Amino acid sequence: MSARVPVLVVSLPATSVAPARAQAAAAFAAGADLAEIRFDRWSATERGSVPELFPSPLPLVATLRSCAEGGAGPDDPTERERILLELARWPFRWIDVEAARDGPLLARLPDPENLGRIVSTHVVGEVDVGAWARLLREPVPVGCVRKVVASSSIGRLLGELLPRLPRVEEALVAAMTTGASGPLLRAWGQRLGLPIVYASLPEEGPGGGSPPVEPGQVPVDRLRRYFAAREAGPIFGVAGHPVAHSHSPWLHSRWMRDSGRPGIYVPLDFSSEAEFVEALGPLADRGFRGINVTHPFKEAALAAASDVRPGAAACGVANCLTLRGTEVEAENTDLLAVLRRLRELAEAGRWDGQSLTVVGTGGAARATLAAARTLGVERRVLGRDPASAANVARAFGATALSPADRRSDGLVVHATPVGRADAGPLGLDLERLLRPGGHLLDWVYAPDRPSVAEAAGRVGASYEDGRRLLVYQAAASFARWWGEDPDPESLRATLEEERCTA
Repeated sequence: MSARVPVLVVSLPATSVAPARAQAAAAFAAGADLAEIRFDRWSATERGSVPELFPSPLPLVATLRSCAEGGAGPDDPTERERILLELARWPFRWIDVEAARDGPLLARLPDPENLGRIVSTHVVGEVDVGAWARLLREPVPVGCVRKVVASSSIGRLLGELLPRLPRVEEALVAAMTTGASGPLLRAWGQRLGLPIVYASLPEEGPGGGSPPVEPGQVPVDRLRRYFAAREAGPIFGVAGHPVAHSHSPWLHSRWMRDSGRPGIYVPLDFSSEAEFVEALGPLADRGFRGINVTHPFKEAALAAASDVRPGAAACGVANCLTLRGTEVEAENTDLLAVLRRLRELAEAGRWDGQSLTVVGTGGAARATLAAARTLGVERRVLGRDPASAANVARAFGATALSPADRRSDGLVVHATPVGRADAGPLGLDLERLLRPGGHLLDWVYAPDRPSVAEAAGRVGASYEDGRRLLVYQAAASFARWWGEDPDPESLRATLEEERCTA
């Protein structure tokens, strides 16, 4: 395995032969070098069908992750030896053995020229920094590759774990993290000279595809395109908490692919505002050019900027950061997105363009009110916290509604997280804000719970979720970072695949 260009190994979620073969074929088509079969997830009966895996579309890695190291396989060394030796009878290219349990087995395996060895350690829970450095440098027999995996936040990866990685000439080690920092370390695999990077199956569309076997894995097609570039391309990401639901990685990856741009876009789940702000400099130093920002860090993004552009200044929050060395430029592409959508609704006759009501007081609400102010539209705002609503109304020249107010509107814009699986109930009466024949524009895209749409339906108003807004703000961010909009045909296809309301 080369330490210059990482070998891409796709961990297959399959637990039986037929889906494993299909997934290996998909991984091969997406550019994977190897496919990992996690036999700890297979039943004993299914392991009896191992010969049916061959011939395989890709060379295979046989793995039996123990319960002690976060898998579902046996911990007992005798039982592990029996299973691993049985697997070694078949033409796998590599076999994963655990340093803590399988050391004596190495001498009983077939010749390394035929069956390579990955000597692994998966640390369960937070790893001690000293232990991390020691594990990375543990000697392994000639011809073996050392693999160490630990869970880590982004801040800890940047501040403590990365500085302790061995130099390429010092040790051949595949160092990976799971959790929030996992996508980062994988995207940096080529820069760091990692011999192996474990990836997930290729993307199948917005929000689609199988979940990764290990948290933090990145789709193999994204990594293959990125690693194939002659020089390390720029890196982008979406920062928030949570961000697992975000479609932004898929959108930007698609547009970069369609335009032949050598970049990669990853999710960045920060646990605190301080961690987010402190990471901006180190991320810029390691190749980041742009970061989209979502809840709850939009105000912090504005405060961290050295250059505040007009849209961000108008909204009082930022959702798009451009990193240029030590400079951080802040803009608000949510404003551009909702302004574009409001004009479309008016031109299509779905809104009279006279007034609108915004539900919420966060970043999306501010962007909507700023857009309405630009259009000269009468604007109202209703918030769950009357004091916050009053402050936002004052900032944008709007009228703050009380929960008991009975005024209805032809356009209501819902700008809270309600509808997502991690959000609670709204606690406000949407129905009294809507008119029959009116329209409800929801900032939440592909909501997990239909409560907002159902409120519109009960009144006889039309409804659209936030997918078109999402695509529009992503396209505006793409244009800021790359100097031009996504290809029009690619943008049209994206809107169709996201099933956006016209």
